[in-house]
Amino acid sequence: MKTILNEQYLISPFYVFFLIYSNIIGIGIMSFQRDITKDAGYDAWISIILSGVSIHILVWMIYRIVGITNNDIIHVHQFCFGKWIGGLFNIFVIFYFLVLALIVFLVYIEVVQVWLFPLMKTWQISFILLVLVYYIVSGGFRVITGVCFWGTIIPFVILFPLNFFALEFANLNHLLPFFNHSVKEIVLSSKAMVFQYLGFETLFMFYPFIKNPERSQKWAHFGLLLCVFLYLIVALISFVYFSEGQLPNTIWPTLVHMKVAKFPLIERVEFIVVSIWLLLILPNISVKIWSGCRAIKKVINVKQHISLFIVLVLFFIIANVLKERSQIERLNEMYSNIAFYFVYLYIPFLFLYIHIKHKITK
Repeated sequence: MKTILNEQYLISPFYVFFLIYSNIIGIGIMSFQRDITKDAGYDAWISIILSGVSIHILVWMIYRIVGITNNDIIHVHQFCFGKWIGGLFNIFVIFYFLVLALIVFLVYIEVVQVWLFPLMKTWQISFILLVLVYYIVSGGFRVITGVCFWGTIIPFVILFPLNFFALEFANLNHLLPFFNHSVKEIVLSSKAMVFQYLGFETLFMFYPFIKNPERSQKWAHFGLLLCVFLYLIVALISFVYFSEGQLPNTIWPTLVHMKVAKFPLIERVEFIVVSIWLLLILPNISVKIWSGCRAIKKVINVKQHISLFIVLVLFFIIANVLKERSQIERLNEMYSNIAFYFVYLYIPFLFLYIHIKHKITK
């Protein structure tokens, strides 16, 4: 059964491109190179492509899943598993989106403290960010979509060209020899890369807010294709800039090779980079928090502005408790394992199950 929404709350299919891009490209693009090269070395560019192709298939599955009920995943779970079991799955969905937003939030605070304001307290940075997130999310989904639009255009136009300054010091021999890693190592690298694509699952929640949603699928795939292209270009630039021995010791390779760019009157380019990156981080966090709060509204029947306030207070408390990098990395690792099984096991299972259930019901 389709949720009937007033047309003033709906967005055009074209904007799904920006929603998908903003939900995938976030803080991870600053450091993903270290993770994917642990197993496959500089053959990890293959992993970026393989994992990207698999995400395209999962996006196609999501459209088929939500297209049957013409509703979000909350209704899909109730349709497939009933009120009580479906409710348990829905509670998992709430935590799934909120924890992903929390990880992005914590990592960006760390970046700000390391690169911009080492003496600034965590509570000060987190408070400012959460006020901005509250302003965006409380404005509604169309406001969030507008922030996603500008959060895609402005950072891409300003930051993407900065990557190419590092090519002045490129050594193409770093990429040689090609294909000198086993299939198992490529697969393990692909698994590590999957975490960087997480966020596309919010499509499960904002699908009912798309006007003529069946027309938006191509834009979702175009947005994902741009993400794959961006990850591939940034990774290759890092590979030819850093040697294979240097990269594991560099925490944020993308920021480091962007520092190569030099401009008159600008001494520290990384200050500009981290500041403008906020335009990507805010929509990235906002869509995930909006998804979690909307799920809370539909499952527990709590007004969305109340759940939003509670969630942001919890984020503030957690940010001031989990301050150590090791704690954030453990949370990141635990979540990435859960997310891997969710996207590669549960989504295909739900795809098959809902089609069987739909045929039996008919």
